[in-house]
Amino acid sequence: MTLTRETGLGRVTINDNVIAKALIRACTKAGNRLYLATDKGKILGEPSKTGTGDLAGNFIIDEEGDSYRMVFYVVLNFGASIKKVTDTVLDALCREMQSMFPQQKGIFTMVITGVKSKNIAPRNIEVTRIYEPAR
Repeated sequence: MTLTRETGLGRVTINDNVIAKALIRACTKAGNRLYLATDKGKILGEPSKTGTGDLAGNFIIDEEGDSYRMVFYVVLNFGASIKKVTDTVLDALCREMQSMFPQQKGIFTMVITGVKSKNIAPRNIEVTRIYEPAR
């Protein structure tokens, strides 16, 4: 699940831990309104307290031609605005990934697997954002 980038100096391979760190930085922009989670809805923790090793197996990233696709899972706090949280996280993630891959298109999918109040109420809400290459 690593990404490669061709430069004038050769091929550069980006490890999953680097991408996980970018995802953690983007999710911390939302404050305490979301938790990183597995695809089954189990909470991994707050983004500021989650390590890259914990997150590395719980998101999907792959290349498809001249674009990359990323799917990750979160649980929202009860009362958090889905639109505000997704805009904040996906915009921050776009800036992070465009700095690494300026010539590739990015497709980001945030899957909200649950809403946490006292317990976790299961949900399956997908928010997809497509970003064009930075030119």
